Amino acid sequence: MKHLTLSFTLSILLGVVGCTSPDRTDEEETPRHCSEPQNPYDEGSGHYAGYEWAETNNPGTCGGRSQSFTEGCEEYQHQESEYEDCEAQKKK
Repeated sequence: MKHLTLSFTLSILLGVVGCTSPDRTDEEETPRHCSEPQNPYDEGSGHYAGYEWAETNNPGTCGGRSQSFTEGCEEYQHQESEYEDCEAQKKK
């Protein structure tokens, strides 16, 4: 029982020490790097085609008869949105 209590106490102490946050965040220490959208799909796939199409046409919405094409288009929109948000944060 003594060992169990000691183990429990040590785990609580280590948990508290491990959960402390630094005074400064990484974002404050290093400039933020924004990654431009990159097509992660294999060339020739429906996903790849949808991604490329969205990159060229920048549509407001993605659609079509092919689910993979639509998903590729949506992936481009997601990456582009994250990139634009990141760039906007750098300007603040």
